[in-house]
Amino acid sequence: MPESCWKKIVLFCSLFCVSFDLAAESGLHQKHWEIGPEVYHAAYEEPGVMKEEGVMYGLKGAIEFHDIIPGPVNMLRAEASYTWGEQDYTSDWTGDIDDIETSVFEVRGLLGRDIQFSGGVLTPYTGFGYRWKKDHAGGMVSTSGALGYDRESNYYYSPLGIAVMADLEKGWSIGGSFEYDLFWGGTQKSFFSELHPLNSDLENDQNDGYGLRASLRIAKELDETFLIVLEPFWRYWDIDQSEPGVYDEYNAFLGRVVQKTGYEPENSSTEYGVNIVLLF
Repeated sequence: MPESCWKKIVLFCSLFCVSFDLAAESGLHQKHWEIGPEVYHAAYEEPGVMKEEGVMYGLKGAIEFHDIIPGPVNMLRAEASYTWGEQDYTSDWTGDIDDIETSVFEVRGLLGRDIQFSGGVLTPYTGFGYRWKKDHAGGMVSTSGALGYDRESNYYYSPLGIAVMADLEKGWSIGGSFEYDLFWGGTQKSFFSELHPLNSDLENDQNDGYGLRASLRIAKELDETFLIVLEPFWRYWDIDQSEPGVYDEYNAFLGRVVQKTGYEPENSSTEYGVNIVLLF
């Protein structure tokens, strides 16, 4: 990831660590950690232009606090995930490229209110999230002879969701969540400089879109300290066409660099898979 992205992530995590410390000093209790593997099928599509899909593998972790201090907020959670895999690109325009290395990093901070009911808890929540994705297609060549290049996206959004968990017998519990992601904005960077040394990269601002996600959680107590959780999930993004951006491109016919305008087409991303979480 670029240095600027790392700085944003470090600042974001630092702010939440400070929040945790302040809450702990105020009598915070019922803290738990979550960690486990994640696997999912991902499909990215620009309608009429291209599609890219494959399987992603990774690790997800979280820390969560409940019963902070009396008031409207009594749940605080920070979570992060990193996944990687290979995806296949198909396009009627530029041909196909297989096995493009892809990586995704996401970090989220959530605030919520636990509402107890007989045998369970309901938690409306909100917060802030950051998602980074990069496709490493630089140096690859499609079936039609088109050269590949790296692509990087950054999303900033606020989750608006509700989670529920209900106790069953013999240490079992079941629940789930549904979430709408309010898209604040993002950027898409296309590394055209990898196609020719005189090219410049194209960066587009993305201002409109939304996300959705849903999950089912099935948990079993292993002992007084550990729980194991199976969590099938579905995630979706729908992003509108970006603002135009200007870049330099070397024109071999003219023998010089010309300035061009480009944009990121409307696109959607769909992910479905499963987390296996150890909670302690």
